Amino acid sequence: MPPEGCAIAATTAATTGSTADSGTCPPPPPSSKPLSPLPILKRSRSPSLPVSTMDSDLPPAPQIDGEAMLEIFVHESIRFTGMPLNSDSPYGDGKRLAIIGNKALDAAFTHLLFDKRPMMTADTLDCEVRKLPDLIEKWVEGYKWREKVRHAKDIDIGTPKETRYLMDAYVGAVFVGGGYRAVLDWIAALVDPSAASPAQQGQHAEPDPKRFRLNQPQQMPPLFPNPAPFPPLQPTYPQAYPQVHHMQHMAPPQPPIPAPPLPPNPLAPAQPQSAFLPLFNQTAQQRRLEVQYPAQFTGPAHAGRWTVQCLVNGMEKGVGTGSSKQLAKEEAARQAYYAMGWAPRV
Repeated sequence: MPPEGCAIAATTAATTGSTADSGTCPPPPPSSKPLSPLPILKRSRSPSLPVSTMDSDLPPAPQIDGEAMLEIFVHESIRFTGMPLNSDSPYGDGKRLAIIGNKALDAAFTHLLFDKRPMMTADTLDCEVRKLPDLIEKWVEGYKWREKVRHAKDIDIGTPKETRYLMDAYVGAVFVGGGYRAVLDWIAALVDPSAASPAQQGQHAEPDPKRFRLNQPQQMPPLFPNPAPFPPLQPTYPQAYPQVHHMQHMAPPQPPIPAPPLPPNPLAPAQPQSAFLPLFNQTAQQRRLEVQYPAQFTGPAHAGRWTVQCLVNGMEKGVGTGSSKQLAKEEAARQAYYAMGWAPRV
């Protein structure tokens, strides 16, 4: 019987193939479930996950005004060719911001490493300074600045040169608006968010001003706090005027100093005090429009009037008059801004 059983088993294996083998062999590996580890596929397809984690570690970038945003995030590839510098702007253009921002960033980063304890040797300090480009790549990617840049289709905004330009120009705008202290505080938070600022560690002699926040005025505390109550006085004179000594201690407290007014928003110039000239020039530059301001002076030298036209591609869009050329130019730009339909509808 055993040989005959073996023959039957062999015959069955020959006719059924791999099916009979699977019945006599150990259980196969779980190869029939290749699609179960779905989370692994999702993670491999999500390169944004490390970025989102990195974003949570970055401190908020200091706020800058709308004019600086236009200079930084409108690429030169779509700007009007041959556009002169805007002399009415504190920035001039984005390239100027990048120049001063490059120096301020290098100085602030080196300053922080120089003050770090334990103290670094010169060679170690130089080696650490050379790591700045890698950190800039991390910061620009973390702030998602590349996604905000408007540029021509043939421009690769992810090159090291374009990446450094974005960081330098933004630092330049922070430097112009808040000074070196604003840049130093920001870079210190980027390098080590958990560490105290250099001023808090007592490593700088100058006082530590409040962190730069444009468009966010600080509420000033009252200069004169409420006076403490005085003890009652025993009058040594007849009570002919019984309430005189009491009124001396009823002086009202000094009211707190009101908060300073909000600065005008350059992206919504519906307020009378807003400066239209720099915003009009920037908007025209974005749309590749040529703007000219021919001016004429009439009247005596001591009491004359300026008349300035605003010509857009040779067509008059606004006329302004004033005691100074700048006032007349501002009025002409204001009229042209509304004539072009660029003012927000409120």
